[in-house]
Amino acid sequence: MILFFQERNGDFLAIDTTSRSYYLATLGRDEYEGRATAIAGVVGSVCTTGISRAYLQAQCRRLPRAAVPADWREAIEL
Repeated sequence: MILFFQERNGDFLAIDTTSRSYYLATLGRDEYEGRATAIAGVVGSVCTTGISRAYLQAQCRRLPRAAVPADWREAIEL
């Protein structure tokens, strides 16, 4: 399942909740695989990265897919 978040700086994140078990078992980290901007505010700089659950709880707010701008969803191919 893909969940969407917005960071405090206004950028958006998409995380894959099914990846958490892999990160825990393989790397021993409480993280998810996610898509985020590599350069703050630059939609075209989207990259894949590990995003910790603690970061999501402290620095982000969850959003419905409809609240994420279309250009950003297109950049992450969702």
